[in-house]
Amino acid sequence: MKAKSLLLGLLAGGAAAGISTLLTAPASGRDTRQQLKNTTNTLKEQLTELKSELLAIKDSASFASMEGKTAFKEFSNDIKYSISNWKNEILPHQHRLQRELQEIEAAIHELETNLNNK
Repeated sequence: MKAKSLLLGLLAGGAAAGISTLLTAPASGRDTRQQLKNTTNTLKEQLTELKSELLAIKDSASFASMEGKTAFKEFSNDIKYSISNWKNEILPHQHRLQRELQEIEAAIHELETNLNNK
């Protein structure tokens, strides 16, 4: 009995909901279908436009990435060249400083020897 009452209640409720939906619909079926068709077309156009914009963004990002790689390689090569030049420029000064240090060490050693002998 309970299942039969439940089924009758569901059928009655569904019928009432359907009738009230039809009676309170803002437009006729033909108008609603036309609105849905227009909305679908508009949505398709927007999706196509979005797709083309996303492809353009992808292409721009790819181009920027390639440009960045090229710029980084150039920058890296410039730094390597600058460091190499700097090393070549300081090499004579480095040798001079090493000789001066050896002379100072020899003078200190001679001074220690003279102090120990006295």
